[in-house]
Amino acid sequence: MGMKKVKISSVKRAAHLKNKKVPQSKQQQQKLAQQKAAKEKAQNVFIQKARKKDNLAQKKRQNRPETRIPNLTHQSDEEDGDNIVDKVADMLEDEDLEYLQLSKNSKQRKRKYVEEIGEENHEDLKHSISLEKQYASKTAEELENKKVKVNLLPIKSREGDIIARSAEVDYKAKVKRIKKQKEEEERNEDNVLEQELYGDSDEDVVDDEDANIASINPENKVITTTDLLIVRQQEIERQKFRIGIICSGILERPEDKIRNFKALFELMDETTSTGSINLLTIRKLALVSLTEIFKDILPEYRVGQVDTKMQHVRKATLERVTYENALLQQFKKFLQRLEKLTAAVNRRGQANKTPQAIKMAEVSVHSMCEILTAHPYFNYVKNVAQLLVYMLNCNYPRMREAVNQCFRYVFANDKKLEMSLFIMRRINHLIKTKNNNVNLECITCLMALKIKNVNLDLEKENELKHKKLEAHRQRLLNLSKKERKRRKKLAELNKELEETRAEENKQTKNYKLTEIVKMMFTIYFRVLKNDPNSKVLSAILEGLAEFAHVINLDFFADLIDVLNRILETQEDLGYREQLHCIQTIFAILSGQGEILNIDPIRFYQHFYRNMLAVNAGKNHDDFRIILKTLDEVLVKRRRNMSQQRLMAFVKRLLIVSLHLLHHGTLASLGTIKTTFQLTSVLDILLDTDCTIGSGKYNPELEDPEYCNASCTALYELTMLARHYHPTVRKMALHIANGVPATGEGSLPSEIGKLTALELFEQFDSTSMVFNPSIPVPSQTSSEPKIKKSKHSYLQKDLKLDCQKLFKEQFIHLEDISKNSEIIDFYKELKLSC
Repeated sequence: MGMKKVKISSVKRAAHLKNKKVPQSKQQQQKLAQQKAAKEKAQNVFIQKARKKDNLAQKKRQNRPETRIPNLTHQSDEEDGDNIVDKVADMLEDEDLEYLQLSKNSKQRKRKYVEEIGEENHEDLKHSISLEKQYASKTAEELENKKVKVNLLPIKSREGDIIARSAEVDYKAKVKRIKKQKEEEERNEDNVLEQELYGDSDEDVVDDEDANIASINPENKVITTTDLLIVRQQEIERQKFRIGIICSGILERPEDKIRNFKALFELMDETTSTGSINLLTIRKLALVSLTEIFKDILPEYRVGQVDTKMQHVRKATLERVTYENALLQQFKKFLQRLEKLTAAVNRRGQANKTPQAIKMAEVSVHSMCEILTAHPYFNYVKNVAQLLVYMLNCNYPRMREAVNQCFRYVFANDKKLEMSLFIMRRINHLIKTKNNNVNLECITCLMALKIKNVNLDLEKENELKHKKLEAHRQRLLNLSKKERKRRKKLAELNKELEETRAEENKQTKNYKLTEIVKMMFTIYFRVLKNDPNSKVLSAILEGLAEFAHVINLDFFADLIDVLNRILETQEDLGYREQLHCIQTIFAILSGQGEILNIDPIRFYQHFYRNMLAVNAGKNHDDFRIILKTLDEVLVKRRRNMSQQRLMAFVKRLLIVSLHLLHHGTLASLGTIKTTFQLTSVLDILLDTDCTIGSGKYNPELEDPEYCNASCTALYELTMLARHYHPTVRKMALHIANGVPATGEGSLPSEIGKLTALELFEQFDSTSMVFNPSIPVPSQTSSEPKIKKSKHSYLQKDLKLDCQKLFKEQFIHLEDISKNSEIIDFYKELKLSC
């Protein structure tokens, strides 16, 4: 009969395979046997120890009569429990039985051990603990004294040999180091907690607890002026120390010391919260200290408003926002106090204008100027700038000068041009509201604007460009689809290139610069048109001369007519204003104004006449204006001048050079040198033969065209060749030799390449520096020889009588000297007469 196949489900098959024992190899069986033997040995050792302890405990209990009955009952209970366990053990398998036996024995050992410890003496335990401590201390000492050999970096000797190095280092376990680090961290945390609990060390100084300790007159004695001065000095020193402590604390931890600003604000006020009066010196010190603190701790960026209630932020961000808001509030309070101090002297009337108020207002203005220059883009700084603009028109020159210097610094260093544009608008508004009746500082501060290449015709150019783009767009609409796609891709590529080149930022900057220039010329033209007799006319003309190269072409003709009318009609116009007018006109005519059909003969006459107004006195610095104008007249417009006029200007300039300091003389000779190099017409002035030509040179004639400068020579060069300055002598000889490039009479390269303005600035000795330096005289030089003087007589008879008298007296004096007596020459001469 064959075997019948029966189908089994997968579940039953898995259960069958799980219960089926897999045959083990011999090696596995040996390992299991060894493990069981080791377990049994360990169990036997613990069982033997436990049995010994149980026997000892039972013997002690048996010796005690009190505990016998409980023990019997306890034993009977245990026997009943053991019988029950034996019955259950017959029902269990071998593995489960072994596990239960081990757990039972362990519980019994634990219970008996606890009872034994509770009843026995602790002497053995103490002895074992002391032994363990001794062992631990010995091991710790051994670890501390243990040395480990460490290999160091090798050294290469001079012979090229490599020398190995090693050193013994103390061995310290890693666990010990970790423990020490943890202990140090815990100590630091404890120190921080102590500081938080007991507060800062400068609280008593901030609260000014020692303010009323000392009294001026404890015994009701008579107070003298000396006592008052001593007490005042003591109070100043005490408050100085207090201000220093407060400021140093704020600078160290501004986040934690924001509340200390209140103490400094109290010292700024006239009276404190307690009613005592603050000294003026202390108020100034507090104000200056606050200024320096804000200059140091204010951030460079503008603080924004973050709503922490509506917006979830991180803990670090929340702390930063809280600190910035608190700092902003303190800065706002400081600015409010400064505004209050300056308003006391800026109002009408003399009620609050005490000397102390004026001094505090001056310090406040200086403080606001420093804040504006240090942080021009921080919050509320625009309010500071607006207040300083109004202080430009105050009645105190020192305040106006401080604000003027501040605005000049801002104009020169403002890269974003936002603050410059804001200040320009406020100045324009001030001049407009005051009807041009403002001080000079409102106009002179504009001279520091960095205006170079500004195109005021940009709007017209943009309109033309827009029209061209519209025409180009119409052509694109007529293109094919492929061409349009290609043009679109090119446009996108060009846009990305412009972004990488920062073209957008350049356009924004050019727009701001154009607005600034428009605002500036609006101020200038308003004053020239409405009030040509204003006291700021000189500053207006100076500004026009400085920025004439950026004036719009549409205003050239009208501006020249206005300037000509000022020169002709205003008789009380000073030479400086006239020079500025002439400089502006020639700057216009030498640039884009060449296309204008204007005859500048009358302006040549004004300039020729005013050249003699400058000398080596107080107005020597105004020669800089003449140099700039001469550069426009003799260099840039030399082809538009006649030969007679050109020679007349050169002759007049050489005459003026005799009245100037050495750097002015050098600058005038540099201009003449440049003119000689550019044209050969002036060579006739080096010829001393004056017979050629018609007429005679008239230096007093005001018209350079008809003064006959060609009939004279440059005789002044002979005097300048003996000038006290060595460079002037070289330059004069160089011109007298016909301006040679090389050879005899040529100039050194470091002098010949300098322009007239550079010569004027480099050789200026107003700062007590002589260029070139004066050589020290040599010590080996011999003493100067004294020449014997000779007597001169008007009458011959007197000469003979004197000679005869001197001879007789000389013989008489020789006889006296032989007798060793003192000779009185005057007395003897008088007796002989």
